[in-house]
Amino acid sequence: MTRMPNHSLDYYNSSVIKRIIDKYGMNEMDAARAFLTSETHRMLEDAEMAMWEFSERAIFDMWEAEQITGDPRNSVFLRSEI
Repeated sequence: MTRMPNHSLDYYNSSVIKRIIDKYGMNEMDAARAFLTSETHRMLEDAEMAMWEFSERAIFDMWEAEQITGDPRNSVFLRSEI
């Protein structure tokens, strides 16, 4: 697996973790753990998936879809319903 460049990954990590904190009221460590251990994050790290084409809002939506349904691919951003 080719990994997304660290500077891009850092941007997504901080943006999505902040959204998790803001929406769910988690502390920073719990929010970071929830995102960094997710399937969504694994997909984001994989440069071959070209997830940098999505906004941080889309990545957050994928993470939420994963939390609710168990699969980030259920996000409206990946189903092209928006």
